[in-house]
Amino acid sequence: MAGVKQKLRDEGLKLGMKAMSKLMEDPDRAQKLMTAVQKVQDGKQSLDETTARLRNTAGLPSREDFKTMGKRVGKLRRDVRKLASQLDGVLQTL
Repeated sequence: MAGVKQKLRDEGLKLGMKAMSKLMEDPDRAQKLMTAVQKVQDGKQSLDETTARLRNTAGLPSREDFKTMGKRVGKLRRDVRKLASQLDGVLQTL
């Protein structure tokens, strides 16, 4: 199954590269594509900034806050597992 997945991934990559090569053949088309990509990136940045301002105004946590909280929760879970394991060891010796 893994071999089939890898083969499909490789074929997809080849087709993608071929399509991009074809798109980039013409300098005018390549420039238009790059302009479109830049506009999409600018739009995403603008959306992210607006979303951050709205969250701040509403008193909601930012994306960074969620990431930080997720990391802290992960660390706490690992610590709880470690403590539970240590407690099991102590209980077995009793």
